[in-house]
Amino acid sequence: MTAITERKPAPSTSTTDTIPTANLTAVLAAFNAANLASSYIERGNFTAARRKLVQALASIGQLQAEG
Repeated sequence: MTAITERKPAPSTSTTDTIPTANLTAVLAAFNAANLASSYIERGNFTAARRKLVQALASIGQLQAEG
């Protein structure tokens, strides 16, 4: 005999651990710049890596200033 289980509905309210939409652009910019910096370091291009790390830190600073 096959057991049939009832499906639970998806939660309709958002959780508190999500990233606010206003901060999403800065978070993605920081992540992207850090990822590119890592790629540049692997290739030995330290000048470009430094430039991207400065951009990542600027995005993080923007997040801290907003709240």
